[in-house]
Amino acid sequence: MLFRSALLIGLMAAAPASVCAQGVQFIGSAYLDGKGTDKSGLPASQLEDGVSPMNGLNGIGSGMAYTGFQNRFILLPDRGPNKIEYKGGAEVDFTTSYPNRIQTFDIKVVQDTTRPTGWRVDLSHVATTLLKNTVGEQYIGISTAFAAEGKANHRLDSEGVGVAPDGTFWVSDEYGPHILQFDQTGRQIGMLKAPDGFEIATPGPNLKTEMQTNKIGRATNRGAEGLTITPSGRYLAIAMQSPLIQDGGQKGLNSRIVIYDLQNKATVPRQFIYPFDDTKMGISEILAVDETRFLVDERDAAAGTNGRKLLYLVDINQEEKPTDLATAGYVGTHGKTLPETGLPEGFVALKKTLFVDIGKLLNQAQGDGKGAFANARGLPDKIEGYAWGPDLPNGDHLLLACNDNDFDSLETGFPNYIWAFAVSPSVLPGVKINRLNDGIKFGP
Repeated sequence: MLFRSALLIGLMAAAPASVCAQGVQFIGSAYLDGKGTDKSGLPASQLEDGVSPMNGLNGIGSGMAYTGFQNRFILLPDRGPNKIEYKGGAEVDFTTSYPNRIQTFDIKVVQDTTRPTGWRVDLSHVATTLLKNTVGEQYIGISTAFAAEGKANHRLDSEGVGVAPDGTFWVSDEYGPHILQFDQTGRQIGMLKAPDGFEIATPGPNLKTEMQTNKIGRATNRGAEGLTITPSGRYLAIAMQSPLIQDGGQKGLNSRIVIYDLQNKATVPRQFIYPFDDTKMGISEILAVDETRFLVDERDAAAGTNGRKLLYLVDINQEEKPTDLATAGYVGTHGKTLPETGLPEGFVALKKTLFVDIGKLLNQAQGDGKGAFANARGLPDKIEGYAWGPDLPNGDHLLLACNDNDFDSLETGFPNYIWAFAVSPSVLPGVKINRLNDGIKFGP
């Protein structure tokens, strides 16, 4: 069966109370088994790895966004399968020519007294939209598809996604970093330039080559991982997974959050310091709460009970004004870089407050018989997507999360999960969700 509640057989006798932490309750989950066929119209022929079909409905959890229309969400696969080793694949880090796309789902969280939590998560796959560049060429995930001289770029490692009120959607490209705007047909219609010092000068076919060649820019595979649009549609934020190379890379503790003004695209975007406490942690998502507050998905790479999957709350309008690196001259070039640890004198980082330990909450739910997971592997390593949905009938805010399963299946690895949480307004007042302008319907 393709869509399933993650509630396992034998758990129906569990107590009806939901698992709660700091006003955030786990209320249900569903999963996608990774064996389905999407609506792209692509053939089932295999990619270079000899295993993965072009039209597989899998790997959808690198990002997610509420469209603002009814119960409709878009879910984002990344650059495609790259875990299977194949002949000649080492030169491209085993990436494939996977055609980039978004998957549109209707996700309904409904009350169901037969479930231990009292809620059920229903999934319905609505559409698949292939992503193409400005000249109509299909974006693909293989690492060698970067722009040749005089040609358009068509390599894409899509990691974050957000829907604007006008019905267009934005995608952050970890290869760039690039911030790309698409219409509802999947055609690129715009782009925001990354700040100085973020892009590497010499793209390469693999991590080793890029990291040996470049001394400034995003670290390979640790670029613009998260993207969100504020409820008004005015501001777009991206979060870098790790510090820039010149800020210490994976040895550093100072990453950056960048805020663009979509009403004044020519203005220099603001940059704020996001501090880590441990070099094992990275950012996988950012989600707007309102115009200045954001939830930041900070996680390690561990699965199971040892995994750390945390949601922090930051406010760029905090009481002690955070330093805007763009105006302070620390744009990442010309020697004005951040130290690996600590801050330059007088600089103020974003103050982060732990909102909820998502990993702990999910592990507790599974242990209490609430069916958070579908197999014995338990908590996945990569929880990478978060989105608000329409409020629940009791006024609680609906928060959804998903994982990047690296195109595994239920039998061989982690399925694609959708987890639902109820957030009490008392612990996070002022939450607003994105809405489409009147008359716009997202999807078919």
